[in-house]
This record gives sequence, C-alpha cells and structure tokens, in this order.
Amino acid sequence: MSEPAATVAAAPRKGGWRRLALATVVFLAVPLIPQLRVMLPIEQTAMLLVAVIASCMIVGWRQGGKASLAILWVLLAAVLLAWPVASPGDAGSGARGWAVAGSNSYATLARGWTLILAASFGLVGLFGTTRPFIARALSTLAVAAGLAFVLILVSPGGPTRVAGTMAVEYGRRNDESIAQIRVGASTEPWKRRVDSSPAIQRLNDMAEDQLRDIPRWSSLLVPAVLALESLVALVLGWSLYHRLNRTPIGPPLGQLRDFRFNDQLVWGVAVGASIYLLPAFAEAKNAGLNILVFFGSLYVVRGLGILSWISKGRVGRLVFAMVGSFVVAVILADALGFLISPLFPIAALAFALGLGDTWLDWRAMIQPKTV
Repeated sequence: MSEPAATVAAAPRKGGWRRLALATVVFLAVPLIPQLRVMLPIEQTAMLLVAVIASCMIVGWRQGGKASLAILWVLLAAVLLAWPVASPGDAGSGARGWAVAGSNSYATLARGWTLILAASFGLVGLFGTTRPFIARALSTLAVAAGLAFVLILVSPGGPTRVAGTMAVEYGRRNDESIAQIRVGASTEPWKRRVDSSPAIQRLNDMAEDQLRDIPRWSSLLVPAVLALESLVALVLGWSLYHRLNRTPIGPPLGQLRDFRFNDQLVWGVAVGASIYLLPAFAEAKNAGLNILVFFGSLYVVRGLGILSWISKGRVGRLVFAMVGSFVVAVILADALGFLISPLFPIAALAFALGLGDTWLDWRAMIQPKTV
C-alpha cells in the first residue's frame, strides 16, 4: 500500500481529492447509520480523525513544516475533545460525529483513546520516518493498545468497568435509533408506501430486530472494531495530511490494488482461530474472536486489493458486484425472514484471496503475458 521511501522523498505523490473526500464523508457520516452506530466503539469519528491529523501536523512541523498548521489543527482537536454537551441525549444526530457528553464514563474512554492513539501515532512517526504506512499504523495500534491496557488495569473496576460502560453506551444508542425508526415509520409518506407494498414493512421489522441483536455482538468485539475504526482514521488522517501540508512525513498511500503487508501477520489469524475454536482456550474465547476479526479484516482488505488488481483498477466493476450482492441479500432476506449482510459473499471471497496470497502471490501468478 506504500511506495518506497526514497522515491517519495524525491517526488511525493499526493493524488487527487475526489476519492479521499468521498471516503472522509463516509467515515464522518457513519454515526448517522443506525446499524453501524451500534457497532462503532468511538461514535465521534470527526474527533478521532482531527486528532490524527493534528498528530501528523506536529510531526510535519518537527521535520521543517509550518508551525501555524500544527497550531491550527491542535487547537481544532482540543476544541472537539473539550466540546461541552450536557448529556448524551442532548447531542442530536447532527452532532453525533463530534460531540461528546462531558461527564459520563463513555466520554472519558472516547477522549482517552483518542489522545492515546494520536500521541502513539506521533511518536511512531518521529522515530520511523522511512517506514511504510501500514507498518507505522500497526505499530501505532500496538503501542496504543498496550498503553490503554495498562491504564485500564490500574483504573478502578478494570476491564469489567470498561465492558459495562460500552454495553450501556451501545444500549443507549440502540434505543435512540429504534425510536427514530419508529418515528419515521409513523409518518404519512411511509404509511402509504407500506400500504402499497407490505414487503417494505417486513424489511423494516427485520431491520429493527437486527438492530436489537447487534449490541450483543458489538459489546464482545469492542477491541477489534476499535482497532479497525482507528486504522481507518489513521489512513484518512495520513492521506489528508499529505494533501494539506507540503512537508512529507513518510511515504504516501499507494493504490488499493497494490496493498499488501508482512506475511507473518498470518499468525494473527492462526492464533485467533485457535484460541476461539479450541476447547482448551475456552476462557480466552472472546480474546481469540477479537484477534481473528481484526487480522481477518486485514486479509479481507488485501483480498479486495487483489480483486481490484484483477479488475485492472476499474472501481465500477467492484461497485457493480457490491450492488448485485446487496440485491441478492434483500431477496434472500424477504424469502428467509431474516436479514443477512449484503457484503458477506464478497467479504468471504476477499478473505480467501487475501489469505491465499500469503503463499500463492496471486498478482505474480496472474501477470499478463507480454509479446
């Protein structure tokens, strides 16, 4: 996913804004989607992203960049971290991505992780200027997770208190989302649609049932999903920095089709699957599941890169496949009576390709022949 550092130092490639702007908007809009809102550990995605950019700006300033940019982004991050909200319910849908209630336990966790992640990314950036992005990001997550784990152990209540806090937070978000769905379903336009097509009401009921079930799993997967959410924030923050600042702090991101990482990470999948599946590790089953989900997701992205390489970088083909998968999922949901993930078939294929790439190197095997 990264280019050689020497090449970047000579001529940094910044790229265009269109795809990056779209990805940023999607990341910031995730808290507005009910199903995803009850899965994200940190609902304030804007706060997370701005803190990462501020960290990059400080590293850039230390390497000769403008101090004014660093000061500006640090102040913006401080404002988002300290923005006062009287209670969770006072933060409306428009403020979900950045406003944090000032006095509850979740606010402490959200702000604490944001500061730890940004500080870890800055430290890794200062001491590893030639390392590719994916190596920096994974090192950042390892450092941040280690620091957070130590702080949790020495805090009152320890991991049990954190788990309870997140369970309460997910329940609050779930109740708000279900209430909003019911308010929308009570409007006249929606009632007319239901009268004309009863299948719409069945899908709406299934969506509400699914929404009630999601917190049960999201509460178990807080570490894995938090790491993945933070990784996305690091990717976007890194890319935005290289658009906003002329001082490079490392290799900019390459294309998805070229994405790969150290093949030794396959042991993460192996260890996670072993802990989760083997009866001997029953007490650590939840830890194994989180390890498996995190490293498995990395291989899904690697598999998507291979699919992008096979499709010669034409994103339209991937989008068409995702839309087709969504249509099939909706049809199956109506026939079976329960919702399935519309992206599950593509994710399963991408995981198989990404994991197999560890040994087979698909992109080298399917190189086009030259005459």
